Amino acid sequence: MATKNANPGSAGFVEAEDKTYVAITELKPGAVGIAGAVMQNVTHIAPAIAAFFFTQTLVGTAGSGAGATAPLAYFIGLLIVIPLGVCLMELARKFPSAGGYFTYVSRTLGPVMGFLTAWVFVLYSPIASGPSLAVLGQILQDELTANYGITWFHWYYAPIIGIPLAAWAGYTGVSFSMKWIVTVGAAEFLIVLFLALSGLANPGPGGFSFGPFIPGFNPGGIATFTGFFLAVVLTVQGLTGWEAAVPLAEETSNPRRNVPRSIMASILIIGIMLVIAQWGQVIGWGTNDLAKLGPSPEIPALVIAHRIWGSLWWLTLLAMITSVLGVTLACQNVATRMWYSMGRAGVLPAAFAQVHPTRKTPVAAVIAQAVLSVGVGIVGPALMGTWPFFIFLVGYTLVLAVIFVYIAANIGLVKYFLTEARSEFNFILHFIFPVGTSLVLLYSIYAAFVPLPAAPNNYTPLVAALWLAIGIVIVIWMKAQGRSDWLTKAGEIIAEREATASEKPVL
Repeated sequence: MATKNANPGSAGFVEAEDKTYVAITELKPGAVGIAGAVMQNVTHIAPAIAAFFFTQTLVGTAGSGAGATAPLAYFIGLLIVIPLGVCLMELARKFPSAGGYFTYVSRTLGPVMGFLTAWVFVLYSPIASGPSLAVLGQILQDELTANYGITWFHWYYAPIIGIPLAAWAGYTGVSFSMKWIVTVGAAEFLIVLFLALSGLANPGPGGFSFGPFIPGFNPGGIATFTGFFLAVVLTVQGLTGWEAAVPLAEETSNPRRNVPRSIMASILIIGIMLVIAQWGQVIGWGTNDLAKLGPSPEIPALVIAHRIWGSLWWLTLLAMITSVLGVTLACQNVATRMWYSMGRAGVLPAAFAQVHPTRKTPVAAVIAQAVLSVGVGIVGPALMGTWPFFIFLVGYTLVLAVIFVYIAANIGLVKYFLTEARSEFNFILHFIFPVGTSLVLLYSIYAAFVPLPAAPNNYTPLVAALWLAIGIVIVIWMKAQGRSDWLTKAGEIIAEREATASEKPVL
């Protein structure tokens, strides 16, 4: 039977530096260490996807992109994300739980807002892996045909194979997932960085330049002010994922220390790498030839790899494969642990809170994630097209959802440290950072979506708003049905105990 969290932890608990603690949980305590937590974040950020899949949208064509200053847009996005990460670190050390944002917002702003935040969160991690697998399938289909004359491979093979494999890994156990995450994450990181350095060392038309970091640098006249702000918004999306270790708190050793540390480590490591990656692609393509980048039928990273690496171009394709596999596993870990926590609180059916007796995995949540992935990984791309659906859902709708989640957590942080934890209030950490980043995010959305992007992406604000409205209706219905017990449990956090010798993490 699943625990009802009868022994909730205290927000004021402090882990002694000379001891190792694990959660009191039905999941597998102590299975994840600091290295595994960092790689969970890194693979959820998905360096190859962030570096390669959005380049054409970031650079864009006339009136829709950042032009040659896409690396500057990523740098500004990194500056926004760093204080966001600090804000989440403050919440992570106070409220460790598999619920992540569901628990954080429930604890600080109330359970109804916590549910709505978790509901909107569905448009973030849970939906990302399916479209990513579909796009990977499209890339494989195109590249196999163009380079080897293979015509039997179709894009939908990737999600058909990838979704069950991810579900199997999720069912097998978090330790198994962590080993794969570390392996594929390391591979994609090295390949993406090597391609970027190769592009800088072998520039295209226009030569090597620091111009991409200078505001107003606009060879070819393809960038606009509005397009640059849209690029900044998309870079925030590209950098999302640094919080992916949060729902693994109940399976992480020393969760109040290791989860916050993993957040900032992953932001700095991947943020700097993605700035270099965009710079390397802009220079490697050629700053004087950027007008051709947006409409290129082949991903710019592959074009650059073919030119510079020759017969080894396939390494870039390998990075994309490992990236999608990694993000699929990481997203599954995030989604299933949040749903497990919601099932434990009573907001979802009790089956979501039940774990396998030996594998310690939330089986019902894994199945639910697989079903959702089929819908957004096969049905959606089949109706709209793989790339259009990916940009629509992961490029635009997702970023609106994640900014909603970030701002809700920021407001909760301010409220908590101005009220319950007033004695710990720090004006910079608990006011300037959350308020400042929230205002920047709101302004970036305004600048990016006024005027609206071209169809069908102009409908993404409506999709996000309708999804939120459905969540509000569900809350009203639940209250009308007398289902309100979960309101008292939504903000509960885990208690901790000292680890046993067998609970030392492998990674």
